[in-house]
Amino acid sequence: MANIDSSSTFVNSSKGRQLSDDPRQQILDARDDAYAGCAAARRRVGLLLDPGSFVEYGLLAGRTSDVDDDSPSDGLVGGVGEIDGHPTVVAAFDRAVADGTHSERNQRKLGKLIYLAVTNRWPFVLFVEGDGARRDDPRPAPPIVQYTRARWDTLDGLAELSGWAPTVAIITGDALDASAAVAMMCDTVIGVAGTGLGGTDSRRDDRSCRSVEEHAARGDLDVVVADDHEAAATARSYLGHWFGIPGDGEISPEHDAIATLVPDNRRRPYDMAKVVRAFADRDSLLELGAGWARGMLTYLARLGGVPVGIFANQPFSSRAGAIDAAAADKAARFVELCDAYELPLISFVDNPGYMVGPDAEREGIARHHARPLSAIHHRTVPLYTVQLRKAYGLGPFAMSGYGSSRGMPTLRLSWPSVESGGMSLEGAAYLVKRKEIRAADSAEEARAIRDNYAEDMRDVASGVRAGRTYSFDDVVVPEETRARILTMVRRWQRTLPSAKKHPVDPR
Repeated sequence: MANIDSSSTFVNSSKGRQLSDDPRQQILDARDDAYAGCAAARRRVGLLLDPGSFVEYGLLAGRTSDVDDDSPSDGLVGGVGEIDGHPTVVAAFDRAVADGTHSERNQRKLGKLIYLAVTNRWPFVLFVEGDGARRDDPRPAPPIVQYTRARWDTLDGLAELSGWAPTVAIITGDALDASAAVAMMCDTVIGVAGTGLGGTDSRRDDRSCRSVEEHAARGDLDVVVADDHEAAATARSYLGHWFGIPGDGEISPEHDAIATLVPDNRRRPYDMAKVVRAFADRDSLLELGAGWARGMLTYLARLGGVPVGIFANQPFSSRAGAIDAAAADKAARFVELCDAYELPLISFVDNPGYMVGPDAEREGIARHHARPLSAIHHRTVPLYTVQLRKAYGLGPFAMSGYGSSRGMPTLRLSWPSVESGGMSLEGAAYLVKRKEIRAADSAEEARAIRDNYAEDMRDVASGVRAGRTYSFDDVVVPEETRARILTMVRRWQRTLPSAKKHPVDPR
């Protein structure tokens, strides 16, 4: 569960207290009650923002207009503060007040905060928990018979913010019904371990709530953290890329060993995450989507202190880095996210192509395979690619775009260990050496024919030959990779366009 315990019942300290006749004292008492009543929400806001920077909106806006209203801030603390000196809009629901539900009043407050974020292009962070729409919230008088427009200002506002300024939802407690809907409208979702998301069946009052860990495994959440402190730190780190806050540029202590991370045996898998850690600045990686599509890795990172996005195939995964429908979606959405917020991209390529076969077809590979191809083509930020080992079929284009189109990579590098082709070398052997393989006296002899052909073709498709044919801009030894790309990254000037390029797919 979330690390801050909050009761579902709040007892206002004004109950049983003599109300003052002095209006000034009434205000002071009401403010004290509001602070006490939303302690968990205020603590979370304090963890996120720079000390002393928070300017609150709607502190006294309770559930009713009574002087002794017992629903402080109507369960929503919100305002504008700063993260590392940069303006940030923040709001936090508190389950201690009316189960953290959405009312006409607190949704109007939330709509105002989103308006401030849209108008000023400030990022928006929302701490989410609660049971969604408040069932006993008074309906407006006719002719308005549906929910008030403030609720739609929230959803429309988040959609308008997407791709304009970052939106982050942090799940701090069970988020049901409309609370889950609001969270899923945000670009990035962080979940505190032990909490959950789900819906509510109002006919039976029967709740269906799955853990954030389960949602992360399906790609619904981007990061799962241990507690509120880690959640706030993760959000600050994430937004630091948007703000362009530079890092110290310190080289990873693993960098000197980067050449040893890819085995000489071309059939032996390795952990691409170690390569990325050795390449990026020390302690600069923030992985998004770690719980799903493990054949594709996506990180926000820094290179020489410059914020960048890195996506990479994972040969160590169960599918050996092959791109399935989930990996295609993960890569495409990450490219869209970085492109929308003007972060240069770096890809590390080592994959046997797209997944094929009945299982892949059932997962929707025929439709989903196009997403990263389209996202890379339409991006405008620079893309720097490094091919480490294999790249077959359409797989490399999903990681680096087409080599001669207007969406080509700014810099396309390879390591000496590369091998490329329309299909795997072993697969090609079954076509080219079909007769010999069929005539073999044993399975061992057939495999030997296949493997010998693959080794011969590997020499033909070597890194040196790839460089000779200008298949890459350069073939570099692994130790040179960081310096070569860093030189180009530093030459690119990040400038946010005056108009939104495109929204970020809400997953």
